[in-house]
Amino acid sequence: MREDEFYSVLQAVDDGIQTIHISGQPGVGKTTFLEDLEDELSEWYRTRVLYVREGNTPTTLSQDLLYEARDAVGTLSAFINKATGVSVGISPASGGVSTDDRARHLRKLASLSESVNEHKRLIFFVDDFHKLDEPEVTRDFLRELSSTLGENVHLITAGRLAFEDADYTVDLEMFSREETANYLQQEYPEADDDTIGGVYEKLEGHPYYLGLLREAAGDDSTFELPEEDTRDFIERAYLDSMSEDEEEFIRKTAGLTELDEDICSAVLDDVSRTQARRTLDTLSTKAVVQELGRSEDTGDRVFKVHDLFQEFLYEQLDNPEQLHRAAFQYYAKRLYDEVEESEAPVLEGFVYGLLGNAHLQEIYEGNLGVEQLREEVDRLEFAPRERLQFIFGYAPYAPTPEDQSATLLALELDDYTEWIRGLEPENDGDELKFEFVGVLFDLMRATVRPNSDVEFEESSVEIYESTIQRIEDFDFVAFFDEGEQDAAQIIPDMLRVCVHVSAHRDLEKGERDGQHLAAAYDVLEKYGLNRVAVEGVIDNCRELAEEVEAGEQAEEMIDAQMEEFFGQFDQDDATRNTLIRMQSNLYSEMMELANSAFTAMISESDRLLEFIHECGESLEQADNPFFVAAWFSLAAHVYRMFAPNADSTKELEEAAQHYAQVRMEYEERLDNPIYEIEEFEVHDMDFPDLMNEIADSNGDSRLTE
Repeated sequence: MREDEFYSVLQAVDDGIQTIHISGQPGVGKTTFLEDLEDELSEWYRTRVLYVREGNTPTTLSQDLLYEARDAVGTLSAFINKATGVSVGISPASGGVSTDDRARHLRKLASLSESVNEHKRLIFFVDDFHKLDEPEVTRDFLRELSSTLGENVHLITAGRLAFEDADYTVDLEMFSREETANYLQQEYPEADDDTIGGVYEKLEGHPYYLGLLREAAGDDSTFELPEEDTRDFIERAYLDSMSEDEEEFIRKTAGLTELDEDICSAVLDDVSRTQARRTLDTLSTKAVVQELGRSEDTGDRVFKVHDLFQEFLYEQLDNPEQLHRAAFQYYAKRLYDEVEESEAPVLEGFVYGLLGNAHLQEIYEGNLGVEQLREEVDRLEFAPRERLQFIFGYAPYAPTPEDQSATLLALELDDYTEWIRGLEPENDGDELKFEFVGVLFDLMRATVRPNSDVEFEESSVEIYESTIQRIEDFDFVAFFDEGEQDAAQIIPDMLRVCVHVSAHRDLEKGERDGQHLAAAYDVLEKYGLNRVAVEGVIDNCRELAEEVEAGEQAEEMIDAQMEEFFGQFDQDDATRNTLIRMQSNLYSEMMELANSAFTAMISESDRLLEFIHECGESLEQADNPFFVAAWFSLAAHVYRMFAPNADSTKELEEAAQHYAQVRMEYEERLDNPIYEIEEFEVHDMDFPDLMNEIADSNGDSRLTE
């Protein structure tokens, strides 16, 4: 069918025409036409297919195009483009994050597309372009994108909106009467003219409904259609033409944005992953189910149901809330699995968090509060430790109002701390362990209280006061094995410092009398670190931060990316692969920024070296030389990473060695030093890993982990 249009596009590509746009009404066959083109052209060109979903933006699409271009061009060119895609300045260091994200992606895409060889040209196929934004915004982006591509990169788009500015356009229309006859007679050669005429009159040559009718009719070529509600009748007949299991399967998954064996087996009772995979394989031969490729996180094939048919099915769901709740529970448990195994849960968790949020928003029609969210988490039936771990990984993406995130954490921390304090210790060691963990969580729950909008019976200041008393009442040093107790003496003191500093911060400015801050400095004095030294370092850090904008740029970058992430909340059609790529892109962009900033400051500026020496001078005023030795060791370690051959690296190493020797002389006057400088290595400073000591000190209970 549509051979004239099909071969005209092939000829246009062969003639070197860069931008081609295919338009048409819903169900007219744009996706099928695009897929047939890709299948034909993939023999001669490198091709990449992308699908626009509701909630995608020009920024996310430009990001996906850049990803696909890097993948198509190859590792070497991609690496060169990635390495040179960020402009680096000296003061302030610049990672390009102050410019529009989309412009940055397109700039990199332009650079990369210039490297495409004319003997192996690249073609992007982008379907459902109309879902990107308002029509004029979408057309503007198409113009912007078209002007970006190198001469050996083609762009073929399809969507409901017209775009006359493309180099070549094709408008797919409904089938004519002759095309309708040809289409039906491929399957039913005996169909007579009257029957075909009746079908054409009632369906007006609509390819989507003709496809459903042809599959639903089976061996019956009479096509007896009612006068009214013809299209609804065909959709019901198409559903009836499936097996009972297929119909049940597709009905109950109608609210899912993507179908794969994992999510389908999770939301359907008594359907295994194997059964789900086989059913999806069968359904993929139907007119309404389309394969999107393979998921980048599981490797499973992923499918979608045609928009028109999905709407028809969803309207007939008896209990859509149940489906959305089951889907949220599936994504929540996948998120927990990721967070449990991850050292960076904030990066690992958001993909499943956002997909789960789309279903939560459907349940509560976009009005989800903290209490409703906690009720949904209750249904997951996590153990207390698992629940808190889940909340830590999920809270940054929870679809509650932004000002309620602290409230969520405060309530969850209160519940967890209450659970810990309700445990019955079997011996004195367990009692100490429970108390120690309770103190840590007291500190955390007090810290989030000031940002919460809940009236608590116990204020943060009251928690701090009771925490200080607990530290005095319990001998936490005895919690450690005998051989570790010398080093563990620092634990209660460091807890005291944390509590006093937090209490000072949380007090209203008019209520601060300096007692908590003075108490914190009194503790530090025990270790030879005085107030003058600490405040000198803080002042130096504050001054440097005002000069270097890398922190602000990083914040802008994260905000821009998160805006894209959260923009998916109101849409139930966010794709997992897009989100995974966004996560990867955010991480790589942050690494580019950090490396650019450090490299520029270290290799091209004396300011960082000046800052290091200023902090060292401040720490020299401490009685204990350990801190200045540790500071110069850390600085030397950083320089060795980013500028190993710089003269400054050797200078800093020599300073660290000098102060290590001063510390040895200082140690001779101590009866029982907590940390002996002979253990100190300038090349890789190694502080005692006290938290691991705590976690491993008693194998009977692992609560502290």
